Amino acid sequence: MRLKKWKPGLWIFLLCSLILVQLEAFAGIRMPLASPVLIATVSGTAGATAEALSAKVTEVEKFGNVVLDLSEESLYQAGYQVGDLLSLKLKDEELTLPLCTSYSDVDTGKLLFRDDTGKKRLLVAINMGNFAKNYHVSVGDELRFSLKEKGGYQDELMIRKLTRTNNRADYSSDSVFANFRAVVGKGMPLGILYRSSNPIDNQFGRAAYADKLCEAFGIQTVLNLADSEEEAKALTKKDGFASPYYKSLMDKGNVIYLNMGVDLDSEDFGNKLVEGLRFLSQHEGPYLIHCTEGKDRAGFATAIVSAFMGSDLSELEKDYMLSFENFFGVEENSEKYTRIFNSNLYQSLKKMAKGKDPKSTDLKLAAEEFLAAHGMSKEEMTAVREKLAKEATLPKPSVSGTVESVEKYGHLETDISISDFNALGFTLGDMVSVQMDNGYSFYAPYVDGYLVNAGDPLVRAYPGKEKIALCINYGKLNQVAKADKGTKVRLFLQKKGAYLEQYAIRKLTRSNNRADYASDEIFANFRNIKTSGIKKGVLYRSSSPINNELGRAAIANKLMEKHGIKTVVNLADSQKNIDTYLSKEDFQSPYYKSLLDSGNVALLNLGLNFRAVEFRKGITDGARFILEHDGPYLFHCTEGKDRTGFMAVFLESLAGADAKEIKADYMESYTNFFHVKKGTKQYKLIEEDVIGMMESISGSKDVSKKALQEGAMNMLRDYGFTEYEIQGLKDRLAGKAYVEPTVDGKNAA
Repeated sequence: MRLKKWKPGLWIFLLCSLILVQLEAFAGIRMPLASPVLIATVSGTAGATAEALSAKVTEVEKFGNVVLDLSEESLYQAGYQVGDLLSLKLKDEELTLPLCTSYSDVDTGKLLFRDDTGKKRLLVAINMGNFAKNYHVSVGDELRFSLKEKGGYQDELMIRKLTRTNNRADYSSDSVFANFRAVVGKGMPLGILYRSSNPIDNQFGRAAYADKLCEAFGIQTVLNLADSEEEAKALTKKDGFASPYYKSLMDKGNVIYLNMGVDLDSEDFGNKLVEGLRFLSQHEGPYLIHCTEGKDRAGFATAIVSAFMGSDLSELEKDYMLSFENFFGVEENSEKYTRIFNSNLYQSLKKMAKGKDPKSTDLKLAAEEFLAAHGMSKEEMTAVREKLAKEATLPKPSVSGTVESVEKYGHLETDISISDFNALGFTLGDMVSVQMDNGYSFYAPYVDGYLVNAGDPLVRAYPGKEKIALCINYGKLNQVAKADKGTKVRLFLQKKGAYLEQYAIRKLTRSNNRADYASDEIFANFRNIKTSGIKKGVLYRSSSPINNELGRAAIANKLMEKHGIKTVVNLADSQKNIDTYLSKEDFQSPYYKSLLDSGNVALLNLGLNFRAVEFRKGITDGARFILEHDGPYLFHCTEGKDRTGFMAVFLESLAGADAKEIKADYMESYTNFFHVKKGTKQYKLIEEDVIGMMESISGSKDVSKKALQEGAMNMLRDYGFTEYEIQGLKDRLAGKAYVEPTVDGKNAA
């Protein structure tokens, strides 16, 4: 909530801004200011004192958290702020605890006074513990608290603050969004054990994604740590339920419902984990462990199982921390990363090892003793080990290989030949499951081009290439999957012909023969942009007027000269590329060369992932080049439809075009190059790509004219544009003169 009377310090504002920028960099988009965490942080007064308050317990939750009858507004009006340290008087005890908004704001086993902003309530809890049980608190008890230290936990909070969104578009893949992966470690073959967020509880919008991944990797048995059987059955009856595969496992009796608490030290947690492992030993794999987010209960349970099978500490750390990388964008080896691991899993492993340092203790033995202490016999342990040491049976056809090279745009070319792949029985339009030796797992269509939505993966058999490649359309799979040359991969059939209809719709063919097109302009994909806010004759787009691989360069060059282009933004090429084109015998673009020689061409050499930070920065670099040079302007990539398409969406949004105008201009490249007919299913499917681009610019699903323009301006602000320069760029597009500011920042006379 945001109160009328609040006076946050500037330093708090700046730190919050830093958190937001880091999130934007992770997701590749500008995220909206909708975080309740940030709002709560600056709520209330900034004074050094606060009134002592008392509150009664109105509810004791399932995990022992106690809900209070005190409102958020009353708390902040009394002078408290998130980040304060509070003194809590409870019967004969006095406790110190921080005012936070998330359980992960404190270490495992530590107290916190939580402002649950999502449900607008206050509670006292132990992270991964049972407060009510530990301190003998019941409904009706009175708790009294006062301020112990103003802002005493603020520095620690800023390090820890974790924020996620529930919007798939903010994440790099379905697997990352669903926190789904194969567990990797010594003693277990790849693909026998998986973990994920909840595939049946959709409170975070991830259930359907996790469910489809379960199906793609043939999960047969599930350990549901979060739900009771009654709760799980109720979830299947909710509106919007979309997890049919998980439901089929429930119907077969292949799901055990453990309904664990979050107190990892409790007898209940250990006893129920043993119960789950007994169930596992009596059923076939592959196996899935999940809780709700798939990071706390699933994280510790997976760590115990992995240690039991022989995984070392580094493997446990890597697997556990992937959830924080996936959900919250925590960077590997950062200070935040280290703190989270040390204060959570490391402490839990230390307790499992009875106080011994996990770095120097036998974790396999410690896991055995933990399970034995909770009732598991040696015979049962042997049965579990036999199940988890067994290779998963893969559907046919299947094939294993190695990444031979990482292509310019992050695609992973393997040593699997296309001819051998096809000979095994894979055909274009099949859905294929792909698994890497680091546990990254995804499914994708087998296609011979980038015939999927922006941001989606594909298994590529590209014409002219000899080897199978693994890719993300408009993305860098090498970065998303943390894969490189030498990474081992295996591919197996998920569903025969499941993508055939989409493949047929998306399959686009063009000719490089001028006679097959109605005009030079259509052949070269050359046109003047005339959307709202952009003056006729100011801004043009086209295929490459210098790279002649499509046989269009000379014609695009002549059209540039005809329309008096003065400034060019080349989105595709580096100087090395340009030197290669200039040296070729068929070079016929003298006008373009004259602009190169006069310094009027910006070479941006952009990749294809329009959500990537470097791509978006490149687009704003191109915008600055336009700002600082005279028009008419031309921007282009190779075909003039993908990178050029995004640049057009961006500039049109900035100038004030609406979604209808933007879509019409974008789709003209497909009607020009590929003769896609308006109103067809094919047209509508391709149109989804430009909608994704608009959403990435607005930062939300809102693609209204206002949201698009504000999003484009925010993108410029993110990369150093002043308000004066933003207006200047809009003036350039509108055909007005731009007067550069003087040294003191004011416009010249």
